[in-house]
Amino acid sequence: MHNERRCLSGGLLGLVIAAAAAAQAAQPVDPELIPEGREVLGYLESVHGKKTVSGISNWGGAGWRPVFEISGRAPAIGAYDATGWNPPKWGPSYCQVLQSYIDAGRRWWQEKGGIVSLQWHWGKPGDPKGSAWKGKSPTGDIDMGRVVTPGTEEHQAALEDLRQTADYLEPLAKDRVPVLWRPLHEIDGGWFWWTDAKQPENTAALWRMMFEYFVKERKLHNLIWVYSAGLHAGSLDRKASVADEAAYRKRFYPGDAYVDIAGIDIYPNSYYGWGPFTEDAYGKAYDLMKQVAPGKMLALCEGSAIPNPDLLATKGPPWLYALPWFVGGDGNPPEWVRKTYGHEHVVTLDELPALGSHNIAPDVRLVQPADGTQVEGKAVELKAHATDRNGNLKSVEFFLLPGPWLNWDLRDEAATEEALAKAVRLGEGKAASDGDYARAWAGAPAGFHNVVAVARDAEGKASCSNIARVTVGLRNLAKSRPVQASSDAKNAACAVDGDLFTAWSGDKKGEQWLAADLGSEQTVAGVLVSWWKAYARAFRIQVSTDGNQWKDVYRTERKTEWHGDSDLIRFDAVKARHVRLLCTEPGTTWGGYTVYELAVFASLEG
Repeated sequence: MHNERRCLSGGLLGLVIAAAAAAQAAQPVDPELIPEGREVLGYLESVHGKKTVSGISNWGGAGWRPVFEISGRAPAIGAYDATGWNPPKWGPSYCQVLQSYIDAGRRWWQEKGGIVSLQWHWGKPGDPKGSAWKGKSPTGDIDMGRVVTPGTEEHQAALEDLRQTADYLEPLAKDRVPVLWRPLHEIDGGWFWWTDAKQPENTAALWRMMFEYFVKERKLHNLIWVYSAGLHAGSLDRKASVADEAAYRKRFYPGDAYVDIAGIDIYPNSYYGWGPFTEDAYGKAYDLMKQVAPGKMLALCEGSAIPNPDLLATKGPPWLYALPWFVGGDGNPPEWVRKTYGHEHVVTLDELPALGSHNIAPDVRLVQPADGTQVEGKAVELKAHATDRNGNLKSVEFFLLPGPWLNWDLRDEAATEEALAKAVRLGEGKAASDGDYARAWAGAPAGFHNVVAVARDAEGKASCSNIARVTVGLRNLAKSRPVQASSDAKNAACAVDGDLFTAWSGDKKGEQWLAADLGSEQTVAGVLVSWWKAYARAFRIQVSTDGNQWKDVYRTERKTEWHGDSDLIRFDAVKARHVRLLCTEPGTTWGGYTVYELAVFASLEG
């Protein structure tokens, strides 16, 4: 199911290459930037104008895992946040969340060899319940002029936040973890408290104030300073000329001496002229930011998805990196994740050089079987592709993880490693010259399996591949059959397409149902339902011969698995043409019912 890597066709236009080359001579704005930071910056300069480096936001969960499980490739940049979110600011819960982001960033660099990015949803200074968003803080908005004026209460409150945040950043500096530091993001948008729409120079002064404190006073010499604009300048008329817009936006810019990389956050928005990521590579935004930050490498610092890589490869613009905020859904659909992270123009984690002097875990992805594969016999061909950026790969083995199908994309590596401790070893793969490792799994038992490959290096470091959920010896009677639904009818077919990342999402209110037409009367004795986190606490499986009169063959009132995962349901064999999932109570307070797959079987015994 993974896209083939596409060849870069002819490179970018000479003008684009020349523009990229002009930025390569830039020196870091922190003259004492650690060698590891210089290495990251040097690598980014080396690919600028040639390829686009991939990233993903990790806000709200392990964002890189969904990318990896869907596409088999991990993003090169993992983005985390320097906020703890949960009020009160600097309370126990806030600090615990913030520490988890810092720890995750450290692991991304030390274990995975990835590039770390940190943005900061800085809550309003001086307010324990302060929000980053204007109008959301209990004590109202803040006077930016006073924030940057020494001696004021607002200035002291901002310095206190800087001090405590630096305390959390300092261990990364001591551990020599370079960070793409992106504070005051969407700086000119107007929805965050730090945007002074009337006097933008105050916002620019806040950036310089932070730089002086972090770099010169706190000696955080691991930070690469990334400036990002908003998808529109909040107080500016959307019909303003490009020259007027650039002039206004530049008033927020702190100056070349304080910025290593510049960029913009772009989400599809027709009102402001930003097209869908499938059709628009956002060249207008690139040209705009060239005027705001001339000579700087420019990145898509945040967005819905990586824009069309075919356009990036042939016409540009030469975005340094692209960092999506979403994985899945309409914002970044599974098929688009596979296309973009599997594209020759897009750099993924396994394609980075070995940055730093430490040993990192090997990179491995499962090539065969693909996730969702249905094997009718008992022979399964296993294939993985593995590389080691330190050059000391030792072995690649295949395993069966225990239990039913799980939503592995919602789990962290610790959960995978815990399952691996109870796994069944299928054997070691035989190496080929192209980096593939293959093995035949003969006599595979009928049922539902979780297949994973594990790569180990000579120093004992190991990493797991993406996990394939496979059906062996069982035929899904509902696959690709006609299906009807009570709501979200346009996506109903996603629940029977065999892709375990596309989904039907039923409404939250009222009973919701999804019904598959098997085409003719069949013997039915089992159903598998694969859920997202928006699962049904109470649901029924019903059958019908005519699609009108329904009979319950299974019901439950107490499903509680917050990951969603899968339910494997057995019942006495019946004759039916139609099988319906009837959801009667949602398992969450915030969502309806999201079903990745509704599979129907004549038997679950093989």
